[in-house]
Amino acid sequence: MRGDPIQRAIDEDLVRVLYAQDAMAFFTHWFAIAVLVSIYWDDMPYPQRFFACFAFYAVANCASLGLWLWRRRRPDALTARNWIRLHALRGVLLYSAPGLAIWFAFHSHQADLPVLHTVMLVTLAAGVFMSNGFDVLNFSTGIIFVLLPAIVLLFGSHNFDRTILAIVLAFFFCAINIYSVSYRKLFQRVVQARVDQQQLAESLAEQKQVAEEASLAKTRFFAAASHDLRQPLHAIGLLAASLNDASVTPAQHGKTAAHIVNNVEALNQLFNQVLDLARLESGVTQVIRLHFRLDELFERVGSQYRPQAAAKGLALRIAPTTMVVHDDPVLLERVLSNLLSNAVRYTEDGAIWLGLRRAGRRGGGYIEVRDSGIGIPAAEQERIFEEFYQVANPQRDARQGHGLGLPTVKRLVGLLGGELALRSAPGRGSVFRFSVQAGDPDGIVASLSDAVVGGPSAQGRHVLCIDDDPSILEGLTSLLGRWGCVAQGVRDEALALRALAEGFVPDAVLCDYQLANHRTGAQALSAVRDALQRNGHEGAVMLLITGDMASGELAMLATQGIPVLHKPVTPARLRRTLETLWQQAQRDGARATA
Repeated sequence: MRGDPIQRAIDEDLVRVLYAQDAMAFFTHWFAIAVLVSIYWDDMPYPQRFFACFAFYAVANCASLGLWLWRRRRPDALTARNWIRLHALRGVLLYSAPGLAIWFAFHSHQADLPVLHTVMLVTLAAGVFMSNGFDVLNFSTGIIFVLLPAIVLLFGSHNFDRTILAIVLAFFFCAINIYSVSYRKLFQRVVQARVDQQQLAESLAEQKQVAEEASLAKTRFFAAASHDLRQPLHAIGLLAASLNDASVTPAQHGKTAAHIVNNVEALNQLFNQVLDLARLESGVTQVIRLHFRLDELFERVGSQYRPQAAAKGLALRIAPTTMVVHDDPVLLERVLSNLLSNAVRYTEDGAIWLGLRRAGRRGGGYIEVRDSGIGIPAAEQERIFEEFYQVANPQRDARQGHGLGLPTVKRLVGLLGGELALRSAPGRGSVFRFSVQAGDPDGIVASLSDAVVGGPSAQGRHVLCIDDDPSILEGLTSLLGRWGCVAQGVRDEALALRALAEGFVPDAVLCDYQLANHRTGAQALSAVRDALQRNGHEGAVMLLITGDMASGELAMLATQGIPVLHKPVTPARLRRTLETLWQQAQRDGARATA
């Protein structure tokens, strides 16, 4: 594809160069006509033919000027390539007359006429090289008609002097063709360099515009985030100060405390949404796909929003489905939660519908969330996916959300490999839709509706936990113990290696990313893996847990498929991740022994 714009640029420059000298060439050819006529004037063989030939030359020269004028007045009448072809035809007509006219020199009684005519042809050939050498078509047609007839007639005269002249002329013909090839290559390199420079300038201009837009978007983002973060903090500060007022009654204290709790919850919700977006933007959020029943996920999400919908008098309808999908249930649940939250928030009466439509897809279908809410004008449908942008909340009322739900949904759907589609109109509600892939019923590990307790995949598993925070280490080992795992917690890499040396063989290793002594979880996992391999234990799964989102190493690990979970990690997310990794390890082991 790169050659197309360069070839177009070459053609456009060729047209300008070829036609640029035609006005001057008009007078040059009239001079050549005058010189040749004067040479033959005293001894003009076949006068009628001679005048017919040079009349044709004059007409062709005038036609050449007409073509130049047309190109000057109507440059867009033809494409660049057609202008080049037309110029080549002009060269055939213009140069054939003086080239073929050398025939008259060999029928003249003056012995020096062939030499004089040849000198004139060599001069014209030099002009062809200078003006048409950039283009192979124009140069070839011109130089052939100028020199080839003279070479043929000189060789055919069987005269020693003329044969020598023919040899010199043939050498000149070959040399000028060779030089024209270099001439064209140089021209093409110059044009290519210009095109590259122009493309670079355009690319820099586009990148500058993108950077300016990104900077403006970043400014808007921080301005809105700052506003929405300061609001609850400011309210909490004022409310907390009022608690120190001795004149306030216990009832007022209780009301103030409730307001503080509400503002803390709003602050926590906003903080988590910003963190979610930051994780998605950093590219470290991993997709961990499982086979699960879609109706279980629908029921989980529906149970969260039925009370809110009922409080507004809305009907939340969930269409039953038997489909098994292969996707990340945690990320998909976040998508549906955000969509249902928006639907409940912006619908005042009517119903909300959640379900799956096959729509003719054999390998999956489309999840749709429909509402009968306020709808979204067409002009706003692109902007609603910008951070902190809300159509119906110009006052920035935090009770109506913060404008982060839909941007998060769009990025999550893209991360899952789908594309979020929107159909909406003011007063007629909205429909959000994205695709999901069908799964395998035999690949279901556990039910999504199960409580987070021990199951067949976790029972009796040995898990090594590495974290330098004692409270997190205690909570993690306690949770794994309730699942039926045999968990051992250590604070650093050295203690982890000591546990292995003492005979603890883990089925899984959970490790924090930031460890003491300037060590990272990636380094610790690598050391543990090497120690296990030396002892013949290669089946343990490795899992990194971190609160860091900006590390280049984490992004690299994510692209390599190394599991990374970001804090806060829910017990459900941790268990499903471990079960998936153990299941995958068992399959790999079975394939290896098969």
